[in-house]
Amino acid sequence: MSQYYNYKTAVLILLMSLIAYLVLVVGLYYNPDIMGSAPQALGYIALIFFELLLLVPLLLYVIGNKKSVKHAFRLRPVPLGGIRDILFVAVGMFVALELIRYLMERFLNFDPVFGSYYRVDYPLNILLLFFLSVVITPVVEEAVFRGYLLRVMLRNKYSPLIAIITTALLFSLSHLTYRNAAGIFVAGLILGYVAYSYYSIIPAIIIHSLFNLMVLIDVNIPAIRELVLGARSYVVWILCAGGIVAMTLGLLNIKNKVHIHRTKRGLNSEGVDDEK
Repeated sequence: MSQYYNYKTAVLILLMSLIAYLVLVVGLYYNPDIMGSAPQALGYIALIFFELLLLVPLLLYVIGNKKSVKHAFRLRPVPLGGIRDILFVAVGMFVALELIRYLMERFLNFDPVFGSYYRVDYPLNILLLFFLSVVITPVVEEAVFRGYLLRVMLRNKYSPLIAIITTALLFSLSHLTYRNAAGIFVAGLILGYVAYSYYSIIPAIIIHSLFNLMVLIDVNIPAIRELVLGARSYVVWILCAGGIVAMTLGLLNIKNKVHIHRTKRGLNSEGVDDEK
């Protein structure tokens, strides 16, 4: 019997690949002696490579145990009826994190900023950054945290609450920033809940992609932010309230309308119930 659902081995593989990824990123990409004078485009290519590298140990582990990649990473299709709710959550999550950012600036004297790599030096670099932040990053991070780790924890009888909080915490720590940690943790909770509710990481990938796209536009077209912040104060708060309401409605609809039938297939060699 395959040892895929051996919890300790699965988590060890994940942590080893995550640590190796962070060591490479910190030691190479963020090393000014190596990348300080390198073209920005080369930095984006390096980050794409590092992101994809994070998947390699997990894929080898899954394939080596003769498991379906689609099944192991929860790649289930999204019903068309849920697209509206997914869009609501994506927009609302962006607004919620902007609000957290504002509160941290106002009351904790923090200056939360998005990674400097979101601001392109040359117009053509936007194509590479789009591929990195809107395609590669959401797929890899959702596969690792909401696909692999969340699935392993749930299969080993951790409660959904504990599994979602744990994956959100690791998701936040992996971004190597205390300034944005609170917002990233909240995003991890939202993405974890959506992935668990749909029994699929596809909705979480869509939300993550749309969020990163909005950040990309926000950072590189500052005129939009200046236009909003330059309006009357009540306009800003109305937009914030609207975003939070949209996210709340989206999450409530997901809770009430999405019903996944999780059947059992008996106990595996680790004494853990196998879900279909």
